[in-house]
Amino acid sequence: MAHPQQPPVPTSVLDGAVEDYPSDWKYWRVAIILFVLTAIEVSTYVLADSVFSDSRVLIATLLFLMVVKFWAVAWYFMHLKFDKRILTVAFYSGLALAMVVYLCMLLAFRYFGDDGMICPSESLNCITEG
Repeated sequence: MAHPQQPPVPTSVLDGAVEDYPSDWKYWRVAIILFVLTAIEVSTYVLADSVFSDSRVLIATLLFLMVVKFWAVAWYFMHLKFDKRILTVAFYSGLALAMVVYLCMLLAFRYFGDDGMICPSESLNCITEG
């Protein structure tokens, strides 16, 4: 049995919404895009030895996909697109904080650099692979 297409819900009946909710098809399109992005993420593990042999490219790709997927889920499925701006700022500041913490951890473990390591000072003895 097919589900009949529902008209958009008017903002007058929504608590705090500033824009009408879209049709069901819009949510399906976003879900399909999220599926494709997830497939790309999974493929990074399969292609780790060829396309993503440089771990910096792999990390940059995964971070980019993480941000795009977080934005899509929060923007559409959590209805931030339709709510007040303060809620959008609160959620996206959480994303910014997560990115800063993650990058700080990568820097703390000296992840970045020509040889996969960072030496902040020449006087420090950096541990390198090999």
